[in-house]
Amino acid sequence: MEKKNSWFYHRFLDSKFAVVIFDLVLTLLAVWIFTKVAWLLQPAVNFLGIIAPPFILAGILFYMLNPIVNWLEKRGLKRMLAILLVFVVVIGLIVLAIVRVVPPIEAQVRSFVEAWPSYWESGLKLFTDLNDKQNIFSQSDINQFANEIKSWLSNRGSTILSGTLNSLSSIVGAVGNVVVTIATAPIVLFFMLKEGNKFTTMVLQLVPTRQRRGIGDMLHEMNLKVGSYVQGQLTVAMAVAMIFMLGYTVIGLRYGLIFGLLAGPLNLIPYFGSAVAMIPALVMGAIQGPKMFIAVIIVFFVEWLLETQLISPFVMGSKLEMHPITIVVVLLTAGNMFGLLGVILGIPGFAVLKIIVTRLFRWYQQVSGLYPKESPQTITQKVGPEK
Repeated sequence: MEKKNSWFYHRFLDSKFAVVIFDLVLTLLAVWIFTKVAWLLQPAVNFLGIIAPPFILAGILFYMLNPIVNWLEKRGLKRMLAILLVFVVVIGLIVLAIVRVVPPIEAQVRSFVEAWPSYWESGLKLFTDLNDKQNIFSQSDINQFANEIKSWLSNRGSTILSGTLNSLSSIVGAVGNVVVTIATAPIVLFFMLKEGNKFTTMVLQLVPTRQRRGIGDMLHEMNLKVGSYVQGQLTVAMAVAMIFMLGYTVIGLRYGLIFGLLAGPLNLIPYFGSAVAMIPALVMGAIQGPKMFIAVIIVFFVEWLLETQLISPFVMGSKLEMHPITIVVVLLTAGNMFGLLGVILGIPGFAVLKIIVTRLFRWYQQVSGLYPKESPQTITQKVGPEK
């Protein structure tokens, strides 16, 4: 009783504000300690960097194919036979795409590479004409700027050469990683489809009995959120690619198949992807003439109308329940930290983190006793009526 009546108990132990500040200080201290010993985890980070790509690719394909396997299993087909049937159909579609779609795209790529010098000369001529018409910079200023660039290049020649060699070695390493990922992802995918439904059960066996229900609900919610997002984004991206490829082909845009195929993966980046996909098509449309430029804008308008009013609401809905500003902040942060992969995977990663933090906060509310349930009338009385 004496301890509870002491000033220390009333000022610190029985103060909600003091407890929150103390928890915040402990959290910051834990983060600071982690930054000091992060180098100990570097081998584990390197290991994850090696094994993560095939598992990520297999996970994405798992969310696309698992509903089909489950549907076939409900129709009376054994799961192993359903998986094999899905693999055969997917391989057949890949072969069909290689036979029917790849040759025209390859022809357009080859034509673009051959015509690139002429496009470069046209761009230089356009720049020269614009330079002749402008009065802001004189020819002596431009020559001085060109001489400074030449001097900078000559001084940095060795650095650029070593950087180029390092870039070539990085490209070779990246190609090797892509080959390994493509070769191992189907194997991982097969076992995910075969044993994926047992994953939650295996994880819950490692969790204390009293916590299994809460952890199971959290894993189920994470699976639903990530699965719906991956399925929706990939479906919308494929639809966007087909719409652009068809639209560009109808209007006769040069290299339309390339630009349409490029628009699909770029559409995986919310908000910014469509704007980036617009640039090369608009440039090529401007090169072909004003009519083609207007036709490209019309194709973009039709695609935007179909995507925003029909495809996205039907496929995606509002499954992640994220504010647009939150999405933009996540894209900027994840892109700065992890590059293109962070831009693509940042949204589902944030959704998973949001679920975990929300669950932890609910648990903290229950065990801390700092958040007693109050009716809206009580809160209004404490804060004051609205004026």
